[in-house]
Amino acid sequence: MGLPNFLVIGAGRSGTTSLHHYLSQHPDVFLTAEKSPNFFVSQDALPPWEGPAQRVMARHWVHTLDDYEALFAGAGARAAVGEASPMYLQSRHAPARIAAACPDVRLVAILREPVGRAYAHFMGRRRDGLDRRTDFSKVVEAELSQPLPEEVAFGHYLGCGRYHHFLQGYVDRFPADRIRIYLYDDLLADPSALVADLFAFLEVDPRFSPDISRRYGQTGVPVNPVARFLWTRSVTVRTHLRPWLPKRVRDLAAPLFIGALSRPPLDPSLHARVIDVFRDDIARLEGLLRRDLSRWLTVPAK
Repeated sequence: MGLPNFLVIGAGRSGTTSLHHYLSQHPDVFLTAEKSPNFFVSQDALPPWEGPAQRVMARHWVHTLDDYEALFAGAGARAAVGEASPMYLQSRHAPARIAAACPDVRLVAILREPVGRAYAHFMGRRRDGLDRRTDFSKVVEAELSQPLPEEVAFGHYLGCGRYHHFLQGYVDRFPADRIRIYLYDDLLADPSALVADLFAFLEVDPRFSPDISRRYGQTGVPVNPVARFLWTRSVTVRTHLRPWLPKRVRDLAAPLFIGALSRPPLDPSLHARVIDVFRDDIARLEGLLRRDLSRWLTVPAK
């Protein structure tokens, strides 16, 4: 057994679930069966805004080094061994822990326009019954009534979108050639090219073509009111049962209960207001990535 030599560190709701599925198809890549073991943030206390269901879920994170190493016991001789935990890009403490345990690890991040990411995060939690609120504007008001979190942003819709703020700890501790940062737009525009580049970064055959026909982790509200009630109100039971239900069972059950999803558009005036929350962080991120992110500073046309 050993530790991973690559980590997908985030950001949440930016395509990490799709990357997990695409990477796991490569014969020279080993990924943990379960996404988000969250080992390197398991020492962080959950913020006060996280509710009971999230606290139950946190008990299922991997907390000991022995248990974490056991996740990779089946890696065999595969060249790239890793896991994907988007919460690693939501804690200022994670980079130091990762650097201490895995100093030569390769780090992969994929970043989504932060206002759209925050709304997708909210809709995903609504879908799963983790947030009973229905008005995103009131969520924004509540979060802006306090300073954005500096150290740990778990479950904070706006706080999770300060990418430069949370990436800086990795940039300070790891060589640039050990960090690969993509944009969610890259995944949407040309997933084949992104995956090939990622395979090359992990030093496995970039010519391998995984099945990329499906996008994973879609968010929204179940259209069927009965399905919506059953799924959202069962969150406590599902959370407690998660460790004992095989992943294949959960993957089959979720679509049956959730069904079709609808996603109301984000109000343009609210979008414009939230852009200002991220303006300074986006400017710093542009300098880090050396990419034009001006599209992130405009409200998408309807």
